[in-house]
Amino acid sequence: MNALISVPHMEASRKAKPTPADIAAAARLKAAWAEKARSLGITQEKLAHELGITQGAVSQYLNGKIPMNFRTLKVFAASLGIEDTDIRNDLPEQQYSSPTPPDDAWDDIVGYSQAAGLGTGAEAAEYAETHSLKFKKNSLRRRGIYGRDLAVYYGKGDSMEPTIKDGDAILFDTSETRVVDGLLYVIQVDGMARPEYFVKRAMVLDTGVYFQSDNPHGDHQWRKPKPMASKRHPITVIGRVHWIGGWAD
Repeated sequence: MNALISVPHMEASRKAKPTPADIAAAARLKAAWAEKARSLGITQEKLAHELGITQGAVSQYLNGKIPMNFRTLKVFAASLGIEDTDIRNDLPEQQYSSPTPPDDAWDDIVGYSQAAGLGTGAEAAEYAETHSLKFKKNSLRRRGIYGRDLAVYYGKGDSMEPTIKDGDAILFDTSETRVVDGLLYVIQVDGMARPEYFVKRAMVLDTGVYFQSDNPHGDHQWRKPKPMASKRHPITVIGRVHWIGGWAD
């Protein structure tokens, strides 16, 4: 005889007044939203559409006016590339959900011998020797980039010091090409004998998008920001930089 275990319907709307735990969870959610939403291209309207609610309701969740149920918590967490337990871990449903993959699960990211110029650019190679670097899947999930088209280049030059040093590994997401002010990108400068790769910081102004060095005195070619829409040397965004690794001094 099969035994049936009755589990209460946990996705029912929670209309009770927010508890201190609800308010604390909303504060953590709001902080994660402020840190990640813009760079990931997430808006309250987009999340409202996914949840099937109004933008006003999303705002109320973020401000702790409405307690989050499990489904809402999972949608927010997945959109921001974090674990639901980063927001709260006290909902009954979380005791029944699948466990988070172990931290020792690794993902292989393709690394290319291709250099990305920090000063004088590195010429694009049609074929580059490849290898792989291992990153923890859990770390990539928290960053919101697990499963994306990731690659690793290596820095060459000194015009991005102290942010990036000569020889540093640079992990970037080739699917993330929308430019956000202040972020780092691998870019390709065209219009030369051969295209050249660089890593530069984006600067979004009313007059357009520019890319600049963190250490402009390290390379005379990048002492001034360069416009993305240059007719002579147009710039193409290859991907957003998410991780930089190198030896400490």
